[in-house]
Amino acid sequence: MSRQKNPQALQNTAVSAMQAVVMGDETSADDARNRAADAISKTQGIPLDRASAQVDQYEKTYRDNVAAAKQQAIDAAQSATAAISAGAILGFLALVLGSITAWFGGVYGTKRALLVDVSDRRTV
Repeated sequence: MSRQKNPQALQNTAVSAMQAVVMGDETSADDARNRAADAISKTQGIPLDRASAQVDQYEKTYRDNVAAAKQQAIDAAQSATAAISAGAILGFLALVLGSITAWFGGVYGTKRALLVDVSDRRTV
């Protein structure tokens, strides 16, 4: 198979077709796979079946990377949730401890009124 005169245009066609493969719906993905394989075949000067295998490999790699990125995002979100929850619990405990300490400080710092019992006086 001979290469066409504009390899950059073929490469752009292959890239856009691969984007359509991974981003499009399943009905248009088959057509996009065929276009991508054709463009890769012409760009690299390889047989169409080998280019189709490359398209399949590119698609699999993309899907695997997307799945790995989703899993990393889920793991990061779970870690952040655990850290925020621990911080909230520690903040609550600090508020409770602070209020208990303030209560004891208020009780200790209050001047007590001296009560004198005047009923013990005898009247003569």
